Amino acid sequence: MEEEEGGPPGPARNIGELTLVCIELTARLDELQDQEEKISCINEHINTYTSNQIPMIDFESGLEWFNVGRPLSLEKDVEGRVSVLDFFTYCCINCLHILPDLEALEEVHPPTTGDVLVIGVHSAKFENERVSANIQEAIKRYHIHHPVVNDAQAVMWTKLGIACWPTLLILGPSGSPLFVLVGEGHRERLLLYVNTAVQTFSKQSLLTRLPVPLSPSTHLEATGSILMFPGKVAVYPSGIIVSDSGHNRIILADTEGIVKVVIGSGRRGFSDGSFTSASFNNPQGVTFLHPNTIFVADTDNHAIRQVDLLLETVTTIAGTGQQGTDLEGGNLGASQAISSPWDVCLGRSVDQTEDEMENLLLVAMAGSHQIWGVFLSDGQWLKGSSYKQGTVVRLAGSGAEENRNTTYPLKAGFAQPSGVTLSSWSGEPELYIADAESSSVRKFNLKNGAVKSVVGGARDPLDLFAYGDTDGSGVEARLQHPLAVTCVDQAIYVADSYNHKIKVIHPSGKKYTISTVVGSKSLDTDMKLNEPGGVCVSLDGSCLYIADTNNHTIKILSLKDSIPKEFPLHFIDESDSPSQDFLNDNTSLAQLVTVTLPMEEKDAKEQRERDITLRIILELPENASLNKEAPNKWKLEASDLDFHLIASQGKLEDIETEVPLTLSSTAISGEIEMKLTLCCVLFVCLTSGMCVKTTSRHCVIFKQGDSQNSGEKRITVDVHVKPEVPEL
Repeated sequence: MEEEEGGPPGPARNIGELTLVCIELTARLDELQDQEEKISCINEHINTYTSNQIPMIDFESGLEWFNVGRPLSLEKDVEGRVSVLDFFTYCCINCLHILPDLEALEEVHPPTTGDVLVIGVHSAKFENERVSANIQEAIKRYHIHHPVVNDAQAVMWTKLGIACWPTLLILGPSGSPLFVLVGEGHRERLLLYVNTAVQTFSKQSLLTRLPVPLSPSTHLEATGSILMFPGKVAVYPSGIIVSDSGHNRIILADTEGIVKVVIGSGRRGFSDGSFTSASFNNPQGVTFLHPNTIFVADTDNHAIRQVDLLLETVTTIAGTGQQGTDLEGGNLGASQAISSPWDVCLGRSVDQTEDEMENLLLVAMAGSHQIWGVFLSDGQWLKGSSYKQGTVVRLAGSGAEENRNTTYPLKAGFAQPSGVTLSSWSGEPELYIADAESSSVRKFNLKNGAVKSVVGGARDPLDLFAYGDTDGSGVEARLQHPLAVTCVDQAIYVADSYNHKIKVIHPSGKKYTISTVVGSKSLDTDMKLNEPGGVCVSLDGSCLYIADTNNHTIKILSLKDSIPKEFPLHFIDESDSPSQDFLNDNTSLAQLVTVTLPMEEKDAKEQRERDITLRIILELPENASLNKEAPNKWKLEASDLDFHLIASQGKLEDIETEVPLTLSSTAISGEIEMKLTLCCVLFVCLTSGMCVKTTSRHCVIFKQGDSQNSGEKRITVDVHVKPEVPEL
């Protein structure tokens, strides 16, 4: 029935109209100060759409589901509770930004209570994202525990008229839509809508609170590598730096792959401090500044971290730990909020010469679709501007998600820039950018500010769907969600992530031409790249290091023959380490064992030997297992030469390990105590996929006294080793 001209609009009839109604509702709520008035306004809206229901469609049959024991349906699982459908695609930075909002909602309304159910409806943008195996990897990577369905053809999206990613559709207990939230930044509104709906429908006894067959543990398993979803890789004088993103830490390894330094506790968090206490959250880009500094794009902490290799400390130089909405910047250090930095590289302010130290950290700010800078010292910039040391400021990009090229850098448009590298081979410093959502490589001239296309993308700056896998020149070439770039001589290498390839760009007249170096869309080839997220050139320019993200490994690619090889990282063999490395301040005194030996005669002069067996018994948590491919070690140190150690060190390969030794009985005559120190280094893998190195110290004290072992020549001493692992 049509409304009379000039009369109030009737209830929305579809999701599109409901979206507009919810925008108006948001405006009304913003005008209200009293919380009770807001709740009353929301209840008025709920009552309207309880009595005038918008039709809802069910999930298609035959779709693949994750984190749940069976496919869900509207009738069996959605009705009888308040449900939140998250229409998302895992490439989208805005979709990633609302995952913490959904986690916050689930903390208030745990799935076990049955009153609220969050369901991710994955509606892919890219072809690569339609593959269930790739979605499952993204679910692991981003710690998604609620049910997710792969609606590969976006059937529900299309039939409901969903317009963009992300969109949250909140359903009432009848399964009918109540609210629509489009885009990010709605945490407070989401919680208010859902809390009010739960209270209202609880009073009406409309919530059945039936259990849902959740099984989030089904997708959690060890990777078989010390890495988990490595994001980026960079070089430094002694080897490579890897952002071990899934383990929330940074790893430094030499050119043989031996891990020399681990930076970060491995726990998700945001804290400065020592290498063992500092915490990161999905760190991505890394870069080295001579002589002892590493900069890290700490993506999900929305921060830039500085690592001092000499002091062994981590500090924050930009970002507050919370996502920022500022599109201009200009504040100093950690007072400037930023949004999802994804990569970093070093450059110079316009007043610096090439023989001077780099003083400008360039940041691919994926969350705000811009390029930012952190001034490491006072410096000048374009159009006569100047900035003090520590200033964090936008250098290019309006903040609009576009593929817009222009000679005015602040009017340029980027679409989730995710990789940056600097080159001066053209005669001027140019920043090459992997612009993920426009599926293109762009360049930003740091002398004149011009932003131009290199390869890929579309001519229309608003078209972000010009993707594919086509070698060629300019905009005729096609990439699919590239995430990293690196330069050597006049070649630009690209991690074409969703095509599972490494490609190379060369200048060709006024254009650039791109071609495939290695990789294939098929994951059954020998190379088997799987969404590579990082790439860098070795210091001598002879090879590429590749962060093969979904394969949880680093690969090395010779540029002479384009033959890729595994570059397995491994911890150093602890038997080659000095004892102070074995017994450092971070070693916990896990157990004190006292052994009483029978009394010897005071005047006994004959030295007698007593055989002792130390039985090392490993007691691992239920959620952990021993990584038997790692160098698990035991080592003994005695306080006196009267101990005869048959072996001072060895491997720990089983749950029980026996270590023989002998001790002179006369050595402990009188009241003297003899001490033996046992140290164990274990590499433990959790079911979450995280592998951690643990070190424990056990002191065994031998003394005389009344003993039940007086008639036994050999005594067995049990030492129970209980490694401490992080609680995730």
